[in-house]
Formats: sequence, C-alpha cells, structure tokens
Amino acid sequence: MTAFARLVDRIAARRDKLTFTVEDWDGHCRTYGTGPEDFVVRLTDRRTCLRLLVNPSLRFGEAYTDGTIEVRGDLGKLMELLLRLDPSDVLPSLLRRLLDTGGSWLQRNSPFRSRRNVAYHYNLGNEFFRLWLGQTMAYSCAYFREPSDNIDTAQEQKFHHICEKLRLEPGLTLLDIGCGWGEFAAYAATHYGVHVVGITLSEEQKRWADDMLTARELQDQIKIRLLDYRELKPERLFDRIVSIGMFEHVGRQLIPRYLRAISRLLAPQGVGVLHTIGRVAPAPMDAWIGTRVFPGAYFPALSEIVSPMGEHGLHTVDVESLRLHYAMTLDRWSEAFEQSAPAVSRMYDARFVRMWRLYLKGSAAAFRVGNLTLWQIQFTKGPNDDLPLTRDYLYRDRTVDLANEYTLERNAP
Repeated sequence: MTAFARLVDRIAARRDKLTFTVEDWDGHCRTYGTGPEDFVVRLTDRRTCLRLLVNPSLRFGEAYTDGTIEVRGDLGKLMELLLRLDPSDVLPSLLRRLLDTGGSWLQRNSPFRSRRNVAYHYNLGNEFFRLWLGQTMAYSCAYFREPSDNIDTAQEQKFHHICEKLRLEPGLTLLDIGCGWGEFAAYAATHYGVHVVGITLSEEQKRWADDMLTARELQDQIKIRLLDYRELKPERLFDRIVSIGMFEHVGRQLIPRYLRAISRLLAPQGVGVLHTIGRVAPAPMDAWIGTRVFPGAYFPALSEIVSPMGEHGLHTVDVESLRLHYAMTLDRWSEAFEQSAPAVSRMYDARFVRMWRLYLKGSAAAFRVGNLTLWQIQFTKGPNDDLPLTRDYLYRDRTVDLANEYTLERNAP
C-alpha cells in the first residue's frame, strides 16, 4: 500500500457514516462506506498525491483550485471529513513546527502590508461581492433568531443586536473600525441617531459607502475615511467603538497594539463591541486560507483577546459565541455564490470560482466541526456601572413578539 493510500485510509477512518469514492489518476478506485454515495474525489496525477503528503491543507486547496483534484457531490461533507484529520497523522512534528513558526512571521502587519492584504481580498470589485452578500453588503457573521431566516433579515438582526450592546443613544459618537461598505454605520445612524466615523483600507468599499450615504442623505451624519486604525487622531474621544469582522486582519503579533489603540480612542466609561472570528484554543492559521484567501490574517482564541484588553484598561463585560450563526451565514453566501458562479466566471475565470467555492464551503465546515467560532465581546473603558445587570435588554423586542403571539393563540376561538 502506498503512503497516499494509507493517508486516505486514515481519513476514511473518521468518515462518520459517510460513503465516498477516491479515484486515482491511473483509474484505481477505493470506495469507503456502504450507504448512498456522498461524494467522489478524483486525483488527476501522481504529483498531486505526493504534494498532499507534505502539506495537506495548502496542497489540497491549491489542487482543487487548479483542477487537479475534482470533487463530485457534497464538497461541504468532504471538508468536514478533512477537518477531523489530526495534523499529527500527516506531518512530522518538526516540519509542522517549522510551518507554524514560518506562518507567525506573516502576522507582522505593518500599515503598508495591511493595505496590501486588504486590497488583495476586498478590492476584487464591489460588483463581485454584491452578487452574493445580500442587500446589506455585510461581510461578517449574521445573527439568526430562527434557522429559516434569510441572509438580509439575519444581517439586520446582527446590526440591531450590536447596536443594543453598544447602548447607543442620539448624539453619541461611534467609531466603526473596518466599516466595510458602510451598512452598519448607516443602520446605527438611522435607527439610533448617532454620529459615525467609519474607517477602511479598501478603496472599493469607501467608494461604495460614499455613494450609498449620499443617496440616503446621511453624509452629514457619517464620515468614511480611508485610514489605518494606527493613524487615527480624533479631535475628541469616541463614546462608542465597534469593530465587526476586521480584528481577524490585525495579526497575532499586533493584538496588544490594536487594543491599546482602542483604549486610546475610547472615552472613559465608553462602550465597545468586538465581533471577530476566533478559536476555542490557540492555533496557527490554515495554510491555504492564510496565503491564498486572507493573507496576514489570524483567528485568536478568547484568552489572546481578553488578557491584553485588561492590560489596557478595557473591561470585558459580556462574551457570546456565535459559532453556528457563522456556519449558517456561510451556507447562505455559498448558495448565492453558486447561483452567481457563471457571472463570477465571466468576471474572473473558472479557477477563481473553484477557489471561492472551496473557501466558502470549507469555512462553513470549519465552524461546524473545527476549532473556529465567532466571538462577540462587549467591553468598557474602565468600569461602567450604568450597563444593565442582565441580558434581558437584548431580547426585549423578541420577548414582546413572543408574548403577543402567545396572547393571540390563547384568545383564539
């Protein structure tokens, strides 16, 4: 039995009732399981198999993108299976440590490198993201009150959930770090009457946000600036600070510096919310994601966030893990992406479509069976005794809705 066949057997041992077939380049097939077939994996050449033995995560992503690995059937189930594989079964410990160490140097995100990394991913074009993100153009974990919620409903529920955690009131100032296409800033300004400064490093996002704010006549209430968080020097401290889906791009080495900047910019007793992909336990970035999709990114464990928060005078008040919410968000995006795949292929090419298909499907699988989660952390600058004692305020609207439904049902003839 070849080394690659032994690797496949180890993976198959974790198949969890899956049935699948692996087809080699020479026509040899191995089928695992006895139920209806979930997927078929076809490897087109021997060289691909050898590369998978050295670095499965990076090489699988590259091979699928290049088309030297073909998958028919449920790609998501295949990714869940691969995520159950223990890296120690594949990589010798020394090589694994060297890869992890090499990756850590990529986290040293200077302002120049941060701009380059952001441009690599976010400047692909507003029309590309518009095809599959939904009407809110929110590129971060949504908030599902019901599993049947569509993506636009779930994203607006996320906006509301965060605004409530921020304890927004008319006239307050809000800094939105990594404001994306500006929809959260517009929601906060429209529904809560706050004044917002949003910062982004993406020229494409700023152009979209500026046009949207002008169309809605919000340009006097919201300012979008093309600026790095380290370069921001406001005339006065902000009452509130929010960061939604940006902290992942800070990099492991710069987490303390980022939180020190937050502390510098937030007024005493001010409230903030940090909404970020994270991990249950510290781990290096997936090699393929870190090099081909999100260069310079790092997904921190909670301990890597909360400890330096305290060192810089930021008090952690509340923490939520929204792991399954992100899996469902990615499911919605993936479905919309597949519907738009012909248009995406015309914009770029078939290789690009395969790369993004794998990124969306693989990410959803990672939130279901891997070490990933979504941390939503509420914090204050120093102690703040004015916050509610319980979480009841977050669910008040929902409680009223349910009470009304119950009253109608009870009084029905």
